[in-house]
Amino acid sequence: MKFVVEKAGFQKAISRIEGIISAREIRSVISSILIESDKDTITLTATDLDISMKTTLPAKIEKAGAITAPAKKLSQIIKEFRFESVEIDSDAEHKISIRDGAGKAKTEIHLMGAPSDEFMLPSPIKDSHFKQFPPALVNEMIRRTSYAIAEEDARYVFNGLYMESEGDQAVFVGTDGRRLARIARNFPESLPVDKGVVVPVKAIRELTRLIGTVDEGFVGYDSEEGRLYFKLGDVELITRLIDGNFPDYRQVIPRKLDHEVKLNRDALRLSLRQAAVLAAEPSRQIRLEFSPGTLVVSSSTPDLGNVNDPMSCEYQGEEVTIAYNSNYLLDVLGVLNSEDILLGFSTASAPTVIKDPDDAEFVAVVMPMKI
Repeated sequence: MKFVVEKAGFQKAISRIEGIISAREIRSVISSILIESDKDTITLTATDLDISMKTTLPAKIEKAGAITAPAKKLSQIIKEFRFESVEIDSDAEHKISIRDGAGKAKTEIHLMGAPSDEFMLPSPIKDSHFKQFPPALVNEMIRRTSYAIAEEDARYVFNGLYMESEGDQAVFVGTDGRRLARIARNFPESLPVDKGVVVPVKAIRELTRLIGTVDEGFVGYDSEEGRLYFKLGDVELITRLIDGNFPDYRQVIPRKLDHEVKLNRDALRLSLRQAAVLAAEPSRQIRLEFSPGTLVVSSSTPDLGNVNDPMSCEYQGEEVTIAYNSNYLLDVLGVLNSEDILLGFSTASAPTVIKDPDDAEFVAVVMPMKI
């Protein structure tokens, strides 16, 4: 294999995909990048066996071929390479030579690669299996739900974002068992996940990183292999889905609430942040004390101090005090854009619902804490 490529484009392509690669310096497929050259393009692929990413870029191909290279070292070498173009050459012993692509300098760097047949790639799916989706809309839906995803929960289905399609409406749900966020949006085409799938949180992070850079996206679903395929510009992201039954989120969202209070979002957020400073660790517990016409946000840590911050509100029920993890409430407020929020509850121990008055298709649920 031999080709010449612009350094800036090559470095950018490597950085796009190396985020999924294991940080451990080990000589294996999950610490390598597959480099393939053919016609007038090169294709770079990385995988951790659950997620695969590949991207293409133009290059001058002198000899087609394929090889794998240690990802982190290749990235570091290309980043520090002092010439504007790069010549990559590999021999029968899988030694990679890196030179000045213009041929003016005698600098030569050698890096040991490995055979390309050791690299395991997911099977491709037909173009007809892909559906187009609006990236900006998906990005918003992920932003407003992914904060509720668990990351290392023994209940594996909580370690990902649930996606389902109900006709032309897509529904995303994130939960860790103590909080939940659900959002729905109408799409031009229905997503190919009508039965619902759970996308791992790592894949969601990579999708978020990529999705803001493109104007259109495509998604395909392989139900037999349990994989979701995303095409975003010149990058393709393939992820294995989490196997398991996602809980019926509809049963978690209370249908009836005894009280629903409208609160100014910014005022509540600032009060919560103030109270969080003296919230006891590690629970981060703050309390919302409702009484007719008044809400008091409070927190305390023994031998350290306490906060009591009253504000007016339109609550007219009996006095009630509800405790929460302050981070859970702040996370919800951080993804809302409206001036006010609706906070609904029935008792101090029942789930609390947070709604956006300007968005009927968003709802968040937070479980209170014991006082």
